[in-house]
Amino acid sequence: MKTIKTLFVSTASAILLSLMPLAMAADDNIEDHPGYVDFSGLTTIANTEPTVEISLKAPLLNMITNLIRAEDDLAADFISKLLRVTVNVFESEDIDVDQIADRMTEIASNLDAQGWERVVRVREDSEHVDIYMRMSDDAEFIHGVAIMVAEPGDTVMVNIVGEISGDDIAALGRRFEIDELVDLDVDHQ
Repeated sequence: MKTIKTLFVSTASAILLSLMPLAMAADDNIEDHPGYVDFSGLTTIANTEPTVEISLKAPLLNMITNLIRAEDDLAADFISKLLRVTVNVFESEDIDVDQIADRMTEIASNLDAQGWERVVRVREDSEHVDIYMRMSDDAEFIHGVAIMVAEPGDTVMVNIVGEISGDDIAALGRRFEIDELVDLDVDHQ
């Protein structure tokens, strides 16, 4: 029995070690993925540490997929298609909203030039919100989602990178009762 356990542990370790370079290589090339957005310009302007910082890369997302598969198959299918999820939230009254909004406008212009689709734009008082999606050429799936929010006291940047279908977005909306996602028509943009 001990030999079988040792063989199993050795085999499992060898498989995991052989897959790690693939996962790390995939993550190293994430900047080349059409759904990736570099928010470093915004984080520099914030000039403070994020109060919330989430960075989920492919290996951890795969582990999450495996952990929740038995409980929620739809959510697991959605997460399995993601390569990276990044969330940065800055909460500080010292952040210059106008400066952040100007940088958001630059990033939005770059996203427009790269073929991203703006799906939400809010300019109300001191609130600035942009939500973009990068569709595949055949509009079968979404390469990425970029969310930028700036308002007094709060700056939020989200980038979701993967191969997300319209059905995935709708399922996510149903799961978390977000009507805007359920009703969002991303297949025919």
